[in-house]
Amino acid sequence: MSWKSGLWLSLFGAGLLLLVPAHGFAAPQQGPSEPQAEQTKSVSGKVASIASDKKSIVLEVNNGDDKQTMQFIVNQNTQVTGRVSAGSMAIVQYQPTDDNQYLALVITPQNTP
Repeated sequence: MSWKSGLWLSLFGAGLLLLVPAHGFAAPQQGPSEPQAEQTKSVSGKVASIASDKKSIVLEVNNGDDKQTMQFIVNQNTQVTGRVSAGSMAIVQYQPTDDNQYLALVITPQNTP
């Protein structure tokens, strides 16, 4: 085999690797306090309260005909993409943690028509 055909074969093999979906491989294990990306969820609702230390937010969400509240942990990695206050509507992207809490990843104000 010439070096040119070997080069093409290598490039072809590398190209095939790019076509394989990333979720087809096992992800490296994360620590017990780090949620896994596959568990990311989203919910929208009315902001019921924001803790005075800004480390948690409570959202009132509709669950069918019932309303329930969900509390989210806010940390230094949480992205807030606009102004959110008690009484406003918001969308929270979150991940459940291993200790059955919800970690807010992104909090976005939701405009109501």
